[in-house]
Amino acid sequence: ANLTAPPSTRSFAAMFAVSAPASALAARPVARARASPRRALAVRAAVSTVDAPDRGSVALTRRDAVLGAAAASLGLLADTRAARALDVGAAAPAFTLPATGGGTVALADVVKANKYTVLYFYNQDFSSGCSIEAERFNQALGDFKAKGAEVVGVSMDPMDKHEEFCSAKDLKFKLLSDNDGKVSESYGADLKIPILGKFSDRQTFLIDSSGVVKGHWLERDGSMANVKTPAHTSQILEAIDKL
Repeated sequence: ANLTAPPSTRSFAAMFAVSAPASALAARPVARARASPRRALAVRAAVSTVDAPDRGSVALTRRDAVLGAAAASLGLLADTRAARALDVGAAAPAFTLPATGGGTVALADVVKANKYTVLYFYNQDFSSGCSIEAERFNQALGDFKAKGAEVVGVSMDPMDKHEEFCSAKDLKFKLLSDNDGKVSESYGADLKIPILGKFSDRQTFLIDSSGVVKGHWLERDGSMANVKTPAHTSQILEAIDKL
């Protein structure tokens, strides 16, 4: 059965606002005034849900701030009603990517070795929201293991940044580097932003031992529970229990 929840209004800007100060988002009244009502609403949502930078690891960079501000101030907001490229019942696209700890990880090997695979895509290492999300998965590893599930994270960050992130957060699961974005794209989890480039979209896939997608959650359509609390990991564990 399809385990996703009904869509709700979430913005592309809200996802990338995790790294930007609220002032950066709020400083463009003219741009917001010219936006459509839909886009104006999304920008206001981005401002109200902005995260503080993760001061415990690295300082907020100019690039981080631009990521949050550009999506709102330039009006680069995704259509929240966009169709999913890959959903429940589909075969998970095969891939092999460089992994933290050395070597590579092939999805086929992870799927074969486990009853379930929790494959999550995220925007970037060290942003506040992605840091909390990784920590929540880390905290729930015992619960996932008890259900025969392995957690794997993917973003387009380079491997050296992944290694730094894993070390800083003491992560006990693998992070994979989708440096060219092809794997993210195959899962419909890529974001292309004019000028700024490409990034992975925050999405989670639950894959069974036969390689079939059994659960799919997106932040941008509201089907994903809050990643800053245990709600999202609990959501996945509950979905496993229903299978």
